[in-house]
Amino acid sequence: MRKTKPTATRRGFRPFSVESPAKINLLLKITAIRKDGYHDIASIFQMIDLCDVVTFRPEPSGKVRVTCSDKSIPARKNLAYLAATALWRPGLPGVGIHIEKRIPSGAGLGGGSSNAATVLWVLNRVWRLELSGKALRKIGAGLGADVPFFLFAPRAWVAGVGDKLTELPPAEKFAVLLVKPSVKVPTKKAYKDFDSQLTRPLTYFKIPPYIRKRGFTLDKAVGLLQNDLENTVLNAYPVLVRVKRELRGLQQGKGVMLTGSGSAVFALFKNKKEALSANRKIAGRFPWWSAVASPRVSMAHKKKWEGE
Repeated sequence: MRKTKPTATRRGFRPFSVESPAKINLLLKITAIRKDGYHDIASIFQMIDLCDVVTFRPEPSGKVRVTCSDKSIPARKNLAYLAATALWRPGLPGVGIHIEKRIPSGAGLGGGSSNAATVLWVLNRVWRLELSGKALRKIGAGLGADVPFFLFAPRAWVAGVGDKLTELPPAEKFAVLLVKPSVKVPTKKAYKDFDSQLTRPLTYFKIPPYIRKRGFTLDKAVGLLQNDLENTVLNAYPVLVRVKRELRGLQQGKGVMLTGSGSAVFALFKNKKEALSANRKIAGRFPWWSAVASPRVSMAHKKKWEGE
C-alpha cells in the first residue's frame, strides 16, 4: 500500500492511509486487583503484521468524523473517535477517519487500542500539536490500557495497568496462526469472572532476566505461555475449548494459548509455511475466522508515514 507523508495546512491536508497492527500476549499474569477495580498485570506484548488500515482525509464540516467497515462498532464509542476528540480543539481542521477492519473485534488482539494509538500519533503530527511520546501515551492510557503499548515499541514487557513499558530485544522469527470463532469476549466480563473465581493470593511477577537481555527463541516463547484469564474464559465459552483442542492437534504447532481476554486463540509455528498449512486444515473444517501472521520487528509502519 502506498503511504504519503501527511502535510498539514490551514485548509487541511492530503488524504493518506496508515497500517494499524494487532498484538498477541505471549504472557499475561494478573498481579493485583486495585482499589479502583482495575487490575495490575505483567505481560509480554508482541505486535504482529495483521493490520487494520486507517485512512485520514480532510472533513469539510470542520469536525471529527469516524466511519468503520465493522458496523457493529458504534461510531461515538469507537476508540479512534475518542482519541481524535481527545486532541481536537476549535481552530483545528476537521478530519474524516475511516477504519478498514482486518483485526476482528472482541478478539483480544488489541485492534481498537491500536486504532486509537494510530489516530493519536497521526493527528499529533497532522495538526502540529508537538506532543511528546510520553504525553501521547498518557492520553492513550485514559482511553484504554493497551493503547500506550501501540505508541511505544513492537514488543514490550507491560506492567501496572498497561502504563509501565519496557522495550524488549527482538525475538526469534516465528509464525502465528490465529483462530477466532464467532463469539466475542467482553474484557470487563473476563476480568470480573476471574475475580469471582479467584482462590489464591495474587503475587508480583518479575520479568525473566534472559528476556530483558537477549529476547527469546521460539522454544523460550512456548515455555512462557501463561494466561491467567484463559481458564475462566474457556469455562464461559466452550467453543474456545474446541478451538484450542483443534490447534493442539496440529502436530507442528509449538504452543497454543488464548490471547488477552480472547476470543482469539493462537498457535506458534517455526515458519509461515507450516502455519499456512495448518490454517488450510482449520479453514477447511470449521466456520471460524483465521489468519496467519508474523511478529513485527520494528515500528516501520509509523516511520513510513512520518517520512523518516
